Amino acid sequence: MNTANMSKNKQTLVYFCLDTAVISLFFLLVFPIQGQGSDLSILSLDELLDLEVMSVAKVSEKVTETPAAIYIITGEDLRRNNVQTIPEALRMVPGLHVYQIDANKWAVSTRGSASRFSNKMLVMIDGRTVYSPLFSGVFWDVQDTMIEDIDKIEVIRGPGGTLWGANAVNGVVNIITKDSADTQGGLVAVQMETGINSEISTRYGGWLNDKISYRLYGKFFDRDAFDAPTGNEAGDEWHQSRAGFRMDMNASALNKVSFMGDIYGGKSGESTQFLTPFPPFVNYASKDVPVSGGNLLGRWIRTFSKDSELIFQAYYDHNERNEFFIDESMDIADLDLQHRLMFSNSLEVLWGLGYRYINDETTGKEAIPYLFSYKMNPESSTDNLFSAFLQGRLPIVGGKGALTLGTKLEHNDYTGFEWQPTGRALWNLNEHHALWGAVTRSVRTPPRIASDADVNIGTFKTYPQYGKTFTTVQVQGNKEIDAETVYSYESGYRGRIRENIFLDISIFYNKYYGLISAIPKGPMQITPSPLGNTFNVPVQIDNGNDGETYGTELSCRWNANSWWQLTGGFTWFQVNTLNTGISEMGRNGFSENENAEYLASLISYMDLPGHFEFNSTLYYVDALDGLDIDSHFRLDLNIGWHPTDMFSVTAGGYNLFNSSHQEFSNTTDGVLASEIPQTFYTKITMTF
Repeated sequence: MNTANMSKNKQTLVYFCLDTAVISLFFLLVFPIQGQGSDLSILSLDELLDLEVMSVAKVSEKVTETPAAIYIITGEDLRRNNVQTIPEALRMVPGLHVYQIDANKWAVSTRGSASRFSNKMLVMIDGRTVYSPLFSGVFWDVQDTMIEDIDKIEVIRGPGGTLWGANAVNGVVNIITKDSADTQGGLVAVQMETGINSEISTRYGGWLNDKISYRLYGKFFDRDAFDAPTGNEAGDEWHQSRAGFRMDMNASALNKVSFMGDIYGGKSGESTQFLTPFPPFVNYASKDVPVSGGNLLGRWIRTFSKDSELIFQAYYDHNERNEFFIDESMDIADLDLQHRLMFSNSLEVLWGLGYRYINDETTGKEAIPYLFSYKMNPESSTDNLFSAFLQGRLPIVGGKGALTLGTKLEHNDYTGFEWQPTGRALWNLNEHHALWGAVTRSVRTPPRIASDADVNIGTFKTYPQYGKTFTTVQVQGNKEIDAETVYSYESGYRGRIRENIFLDISIFYNKYYGLISAIPKGPMQITPSPLGNTFNVPVQIDNGNDGETYGTELSCRWNANSWWQLTGGFTWFQVNTLNTGISEMGRNGFSENENAEYLASLISYMDLPGHFEFNSTLYYVDALDGLDIDSHFRLDLNIGWHPTDMFSVTAGGYNLFNSSHQEFSNTTDGVLASEIPQTFYTKITMTF
């Protein structure tokens, strides 16, 4: 970082501290401290192990009874780490690869294949899928909500397609918000950071009558651009406004109805690069990408008896974004029905039906006519997805364990029928120790871009002996493409090895068949163009190679005493790409050495006298050698003061070991990676 930028940051830090002091004084004068102080004691191991999860079996079960690699990020974890975005929260999970690309983009994946559009992980918010069927991934810059409203984030490392469908290949992230009855009253949170960065969130909850609770929320943030590796501004500034509501109604003792929705709008800046045949040959451009959207979700839970429960859910989602290379607008409508039955022999059966309607409109763009273009053919599409699943769970080993068998059947408009069976078993050695194992077949259905892409990824001057001649690389979709298939083998142990120590270990092996790649097809062809004779190099998207991944993930939680808790995580990960042939250049993030071999984390929560707390998180990320990214340590820490239940102040910093560092490389769609900066902040939270 140059001297001018360092001087600017120091000056900004001084103003930032002064602003924090003034605002803190204002809140204390307007809302004087009352009472004896808040009770924010650390959760005990008993409380943590009694947490229930929904994402593995689609019914509530305790963590200790779950035959899968599951990790829960609690609302307390989010608060103590002062998390601002969902991807930053996921850094806490052993086995998750989280790399920030620029100020508003991340590469997030479980068990490898990390890229901007990590295409083998399903992400949901309150049961609403936010995985994009157009590009096969997640736009993390628009997956947001008020962090204080999140109850927990359930993360499955491993396949979940039997219940959640195609694309839940390597993992499932399920973000679950709090019932509106648990968010009553008002809340205002203001965060200020070094640089021109600020965020404000507001919420108010109440009761319409004795059966209907509600909450309303709104938030706005404005985040400054990062620096590019060259030292210039990266052009990736980010600002967004969002508002939403949730309403929960206990219509009777046997019926519960929930409605919720969000609307957002803003701009996500980015810098891109593309090739041209004229000096300087590599061109750069920056753009503020307009993003907007909204969604509505309704859920009805009908309890017939303790042995029978029906859940019906419907949602509608609309989103728009105008990227540098393509504009898109998408509408998704989804219906889901599931029914749980318990039989007298303790057999639990879960079955369900689903339907999803997807309509998208795209407008391709020519960055430079005849030189760089990006479009879909056809530009608009309507797709339908039908699904059904059946799962049964039966006690085994004299009630000490359980065997789960199930499958999901789907029909999509690209590859037809797909089936995804699984078998899972759990064996409780005793009340403190358990073993589990699973075998699963999963599929990743092709995104529309794999079928309908029509892209000129670059034109450059070649063969000077032929005169004015150019070469163009053209990528075409494939209407005959097949789904990727994955066979997953997992096992694990979890147990309470001492009264205050809990250990969770999982090992896995995944074999991938028919990975989607960009493969050169046929000989070059000479065609005339306004530039002169042009050599066209045809490249087609196809099932180009196989692959395998394997590794181990470890998590250990130690409650040293009532006021200090430590959580450690470790991941060892290996990937091999098989049968690459001529498709090696199109492996789309599945290459060896493009994922960290080792990941480690250490999270510390300390409650101190005088209503203070000290929280810190240390991360280690191994080098991404294939992307020329060095290994790095990252330290985040904060000090919080909670004099009352109504007021708190938190001050701290992110990335304290480095003034800046790069976590990922430029993406395959041309987005330039930025330097991730060191940041200091203060946050003030007020409830009433």
